[in-house]
Amino acid sequence: MSSDTASNNKTGNPKKRRWLWPLLIISLGLNLLFVGLVAGRMWMHGGGSDGRHRIFTGAVEKLMKDLPETKQQHAGELLKRHRTTVRELRKQIREHRRATKDAVLTEPYDEARVAKAFARFRELRTGQHQSMHTMMLGLLKGLTLKEREELLNHIRASFRNRWRHRRPGGQRVGDRAPARQ
Repeated sequence: MSSDTASNNKTGNPKKRRWLWPLLIISLGLNLLFVGLVAGRMWMHGGGSDGRHRIFTGAVEKLMKDLPETKQQHAGELLKRHRTTVRELRKQIREHRRATKDAVLTEPYDEARVAKAFARFRELRTGQHQSMHTMMLGLLKGLTLKEREELLNHIRASFRNRWRHRRPGGQRVGDRAPARQ
């Protein structure tokens, strides 16, 4: 056995390992593509299903910076109460998702059980919206017209920044098409 053959056996044949580099590069590229798609999707939708909730609470927080001290305290109390309620509802929704999944996957299929699970899920989601609406009603009744306009402007700006999707040709959804002549 020559010394060249012995050294090739220890390190492996370089010709047999050349295909590993392109495979590694393709694998890394696909992983980056997947991570980018997931991150982009989360960014587009506000980090998940609670994007609208964040838009409204964020708008209230922005408005609070410009309010007098007493109104800031009132808004802060409403926001704190709302967040506590929503936190509990989210916990219940997570737990109920498991129950709904079990209802869907049980054999034999029980349509009444699945319908009841879906109805409960809707109740919990409605509870989140109701809490947000209650918070907004409590806040709005103590604001002046100028402050209410400012709150709506914060909400509109947040929706524009988070929920705009591009149409083919670069036009954004919500933008008006140029007037035809």
